[in-house]
Amino acid sequence: MMLSRVADSLYWLGRYVERAENVARLLVVASETAVELEGLDETLAQNEWDDLLAAVPGSEGGDLEFSREEGLARPYVHWLLLDDANPVSVRHSLARARENARSVREALTKEVFGNLNEVYRELDGSRRRAGRDPVAAQQEVVRIHGAILTTLGAMEHTMSRDQGWNFMKLGEALERTQRTLLVLRAKLPVLAQEAGADLPLFYARWRGLLRSVASLENYRRARGGQLDPEQIARFLLFDRAAPRSVLCGVNRIRGYLDRLPGGQATSEADRVLGRMHATLSYDDDTILTKSDLPGFCAQAAESLAAAHRAIAREYFPS
Repeated sequence: MMLSRVADSLYWLGRYVERAENVARLLVVASETAVELEGLDETLAQNEWDDLLAAVPGSEGGDLEFSREEGLARPYVHWLLLDDANPVSVRHSLARARENARSVREALTKEVFGNLNEVYRELDGSRRRAGRDPVAAQQEVVRIHGAILTTLGAMEHTMSRDQGWNFMKLGEALERTQRTLLVLRAKLPVLAQEAGADLPLFYARWRGLLRSVASLENYRRARGGQLDPEQIARFLLFDRAAPRSVLCGVNRIRGYLDRLPGGQATSEADRVLGRMHATLSYDDDTILTKSDLPGFCAQAAESLAAAHRAIAREYFPS
């Protein structure tokens, strides 16, 4: 039987590394899109950054002043990638991941521990390089995102599929699924308002949504090249095979829960996730016809937060 403190640390290690990857990816997409839009319409470029902050709850409150000479990207890159004061910045998430990794060093491979330390140290160099100009800032986001993916690859390919792995992947799956819902909640209202906008811009924003949740290529393989808003929403919410869809995420979370000690018994988290699974599996048409799809996403994200609290009470008692 694994000690609860070890299980807790591995669970949060999975969550924090996944959170860092998600925020870095959102920064990559927003910075590339905003740079393109800035020359066309500075208001549209600013909206892209506003949407990003809305998709990363807890990141509000930074000093995001910018000058026309420096462009929009640098202050946002600093706040979301490098600022220790931001509780959801990449740096803060990786710092917390390292703390948890140190406390369970014996449960990790040297590849995981080494890559995690390396990517955190690289952020110090990024602070210096990103301060030079907006192009350097954008390049640093891409570089750090790639380094985080290397760490995730080390986790996937070097760790034993034991109980510790299960707790770590449970945290990862919960974080990933909740982030998909938060991105949809933030971006769907804006995209709905742009339904009559310039067609190339309209499609560019929908492509941006799919890229924000690492799903553009998977969507094209499954649904073809036509960017239909209803099909995109259906894909991101209900597709069982898409690794970033909400239904796929809920299925993964339930699977990891079932493999935990006592996981076959019905628990509070099982009940919350079971209701979510039933709704996503059988009420898809009803959900899509609702006028408040962002509201559904917000409610589903809160259900995942309730599942997290139930898991913490059951497995990580303080």
